Amino acid sequence: MKKNVQTKPLSQVQLFVTKRNTLEQKISSYYENTQNVSDVIQYAVAIMVKNALVLSDYSEFLIELVRELFLHAEPSEVLRKNLCYFKPYFKGGEFDKVVNRLFKNRKEYLQFSEEARSIYKYLHAEDALAKEDAKYGYHLVSVFKAASGKKHSWILRNIDPAMSKEEAREKTRALLKVLTTLTIFEQNGSRKFAQLVKFDYIESANVMHHEESQELLEESDKNSEDTKETITIMVPHGFDPRTLSDAEAIVLIQAHLPEGKTLADIEVLFVERPADSAEAADPVFDPPVISNEVKQESHEPESALIKEDRAIGVADPPETESTPKRSTNNRPLSGRQLSALSLINNRERGQGQQTSSGKRSGKKKGGSGSQKNKKRKK
Repeated sequence: MKKNVQTKPLSQVQLFVTKRNTLEQKISSYYENTQNVSDVIQYAVAIMVKNALVLSDYSEFLIELVRELFLHAEPSEVLRKNLCYFKPYFKGGEFDKVVNRLFKNRKEYLQFSEEARSIYKYLHAEDALAKEDAKYGYHLVSVFKAASGKKHSWILRNIDPAMSKEEAREKTRALLKVLTTLTIFEQNGSRKFAQLVKFDYIESANVMHHEESQELLEESDKNSEDTKETITIMVPHGFDPRTLSDAEAIVLIQAHLPEGKTLADIEVLFVERPADSAEAADPVFDPPVISNEVKQESHEPESALIKEDRAIGVADPPETESTPKRSTNNRPLSGRQLSALSLINNRERGQGQQTSSGKRSGKKKGGSGSQKNKKRKK
């Protein structure tokens, strides 16, 4: 059987969803191929937090590898900062040996680890409640603020019922704050767990259980980190966005891009403006989804262009009865948006000219035919 080789850093989903045996193999393989001591120690700390919260047993996670790193790896800030959490991993005088190796003396260690030692009791508390399945399952739903200032939620399942009690509030808070000390979780170059905002325990009856294969979970992880923003673009009544070429669609969408966003960060929804009262009797246009792949040149990288799996929806126009009249005091459009609106209007005029020219050409043909008939009669 071929052994899986792990060379890329493990994601948040992999760490908190993958089963213990598989996860230990992945982290061990990652260390063998990268020799990244900092990441491995922080992975072990994250799993230590998980072990204190959930029913599953993750105690003494990667104990041999962690011992080896603390005893022999090059001293670093990560080793010093997290040493206190792993005290149960060492026997006899081994822990004192590590302290002397990483610090000048024991006094420096005590000063350096003061906050970590206050959390230690929560990481290794032996609760009286047996680790067994309960009638109701509990989910921990927490909200963190990233270093960029953006908030995001994180859900941890299979929670120990004892953690949902009011008396465990401070324990949960302390455990979640440990995650704010880790640098292994990033999104778009920004540290995700920078600040704890809030958390809730949700109770749910376990009426059915299904577990997807590990391969599917890891595959879905590729797209689970980023949540795309949906932007709405209003187009004139009767205008069909499908008539735009790929390059024209990019121009229109870029005119409405929020600051700092790229085409890869968003999903686009075209919404048709409601018809005027004179057009209310016209049938409602219900166009399909635009999903053509863009191959035109753009200022965005090729990976950021519109892909087939990132559909651009065309929504039904709002009902005219419930749609309020547009204010005449709208905010002026930007130069990019004026250019995009001009692009739409030009295409509408072009389509109208083609239709009218077709009608005129038909009349001319009919006229020439009647003149010939008159000449024959003469």
